[in-house]
Amino acid sequence: MFAKLDLPSSAGPSLEKYMSFWTSRMPSFEPEETTQSRARMEALINSAFEREVIRDVTDVVLPFNDVGAGPSFYCVHTLTGTVTEFQHMVRMLGSKQNFYGIQVPTNRRNAEFAKSIKAMSRYYVNELMQFQPKGAFFLGGYSIGATIALEMSHQLIARGREVSLLVVFDGELFSTGAEISSRNPLYWLKLLLNVPRWTVNELVKNRRRLASKWLARLKSLIFRVRPNAGSHAVESIVNFNGFLPEHAAFVKALYDEYHDYVPENYSGHVLVFVAKTQPLFRLRQIKAAWTKIAPSSEVFEINGTHVSIMKAPHGLPVAQRLSKKIEEVAG
Repeated sequence: MFAKLDLPSSAGPSLEKYMSFWTSRMPSFEPEETTQSRARMEALINSAFEREVIRDVTDVVLPFNDVGAGPSFYCVHTLTGTVTEFQHMVRMLGSKQNFYGIQVPTNRRNAEFAKSIKAMSRYYVNELMQFQPKGAFFLGGYSIGATIALEMSHQLIARGREVSLLVVFDGELFSTGAEISSRNPLYWLKLLLNVPRWTVNELVKNRRRLASKWLARLKSLIFRVRPNAGSHAVESIVNFNGFLPEHAAFVKALYDEYHDYVPENYSGHVLVFVAKTQPLFRLRQIKAAWTKIAPSSEVFEINGTHVSIMKAPHGLPVAQRLSKKIEEVAG
């Protein structure tokens, strides 16, 4: 359901090796891009990782690429409040596309800040308007970040700013009235049809990640049998090893608020990317929800899972479509 991020425990050769691996293998749509601009982009990505490692995140708007041309694209964080997982999409888009993450500063990673998506969005909007005083916004979000980006778009428009494009990277919406009930046979038919695709993407290609996911799920089920153990539903999808207590509390509070948030109808341009491979036991009804609240949404189903469509190779058509759409809207 949500992107999972296991923060590294310390900086060092392992981080450098990881970054070197992706630098050497990630394709680019910009064969003519200069060595300097690519180096700048990699330096910004490295800096983002280093800030997370030492838990010294101070800025809301984090540059991943600030040497591109055309409009800037701002992408809102996932459930953990971090944006380092956007590195893959940044590389696939290439150094011509300005890209900024919207993240939660370290001192706000607590339950109090996460208890209201409206208040959180208001804080981000204030920061974003200061960062870009003029011009239209190209805004997006991955997973839960799409819901926050939607709320931010409403608030930006209410304050007289233009949102030219809202981009959804496999982000669910709840409480829209478009959901198929689990009591409906169609719900289970869709899940059944998903089994072959899930088997290929999860059981065959990602055995190690699947094992980790099921261990977390087993732990969650054990805690449900023992209610006094203080387990939370989100523990079945997020590994809290390495998280500070305040950060874990932030994730749990945001998870609860996410499910309680009721989205309002939106009339702007929306580009929705949906992963074709569903979880095994739960139907994620992204297309139905977004086309209900934003009828003019353009929806593209992408081969891959919630996690893999933000990376190569599954993420390549996402980056291509996004680049084309930004260029089209910007004129």
